[in-house]
Amino acid sequence: MTQMVKFSVSGLRGVFGEELKTDYLVALSQAFARFMGAGKVLLARDARVSGAEIYEAVKIGLIRAGVKVLEAGMVSTPTAVYAARAFDADAGLVVTASHNPPDHNGLKFLERGRFLAPAKISEFISYAETAKTYQPTRHGDAEEIKALLSHLGAVINEVGGDKEPRLRVGLDPVNGAAGPEAMMLLEELNCEVHAVNSEPNGRFGRGPEPVSENLEGLRSLVRDKGLDVGFAFDPDGDRLAFVDENARAPGEEYTVPLCAQWALEQERGDVVVNLSTSRLIEHVAERLGVKLHRTPVGEAHVVDRLLDVNGRCGGEGNGGFILPCFNGTRDGLLAMAVLIQLRRKHDSLAEMVDSLPTYHRRKDKFRIEWSEGLVERVASLFPSARRDTRDGLWLAEEEFFLHLRPSNTEPVVRLIVEAYTSERADKIIEEVRRLCAE
Repeated sequence: MTQMVKFSVSGLRGVFGEELKTDYLVALSQAFARFMGAGKVLLARDARVSGAEIYEAVKIGLIRAGVKVLEAGMVSTPTAVYAARAFDADAGLVVTASHNPPDHNGLKFLERGRFLAPAKISEFISYAETAKTYQPTRHGDAEEIKALLSHLGAVINEVGGDKEPRLRVGLDPVNGAAGPEAMMLLEELNCEVHAVNSEPNGRFGRGPEPVSENLEGLRSLVRDKGLDVGFAFDPDGDRLAFVDENARAPGEEYTVPLCAQWALEQERGDVVVNLSTSRLIEHVAERLGVKLHRTPVGEAHVVDRLLDVNGRCGGEGNGGFILPCFNGTRDGLLAMAVLIQLRRKHDSLAEMVDSLPTYHRRKDKFRIEWSEGLVERVASLFPSARRDTRDGLWLAEEEFFLHLRPSNTEPVVRLIVEAYTSERADKIIEEVRRLCAE
């Protein structure tokens, strides 16, 4: 069943009709059901244009494997993951390419309310490479479920809090699956909603990632209408960024520290983030007296560690907040509800942002082959730095850290640099860029 696709701890990614073909998807979903020994499999998709066709192909494969398909339809990824546990599914498949370009699509693989653990996804990748299609001894069937109502009700119960004062909120779900869900949740939380890019048609009205440079439309909306806050999602709704009342987009790195502060003030416990996550979270953890752990990139790694240490919360600095007692994944809808309550409690997200240190982050990516030689060349620039090679190369000194790693979702090498000053960040990224060009 070998096919040229990007298969990693983050799932399957490719271009539908090119790397991802219907016959392959039918066979792969059939293999997944057999690998998991599943009786019930949840199936969901995001709003991408190719999503409906892939969804039907996967459904055919699952039915051929003799399982009962729990059809969630088009929902956000956190809603799908929550529903997999709520409806007692043995496994799940979500048709999504998350933040990848609009012509990409793929699959995320679930087991009992979380994504497959890193070791298990590796085992499945090996299994899928040699699996053959087979004639089923029986056919399965399908049943529609109300995944959205289950998730939204749980978010409201988890966050609680007052519904006053009424807030005026901007929303930019990038024409993705989270749009209708976020609208419903905000209205339940007593918010007046003003939206851009809200139609869930998969034709992204801005860059798919909720990074600051993609949020000019939301910033303008907040500024022109004098809104209290604005929220931006990625296409499948597991990542969230915000615009404060001053129409500033501080960056998706602020979501996890602020949400973690909310969680830790309720109950202390360990925090887990990945190696690329901003040091902002270190200040929150230190102030509240809890231990911080770092993992390789990929939320499956973060969730694994959260479960290992019985952690309170964590996530990935790309805007993905995880509260493991609630949902086994990054949950943008939960994060939005938390930030709504923080805005009500403190009367200002801008002041909460300004209470944290200022770091200067730079990102780049290179279409080069990953190699040990590259690792050693970059490490030689900073011989006194702390070094971690669990996920590419992570180097840290008092005034900066850098993370150079092969992407889980694209054929590129990614670089993140964070430093106290913009001059230091610029100098480091230029030095590494020069080595990557050699």
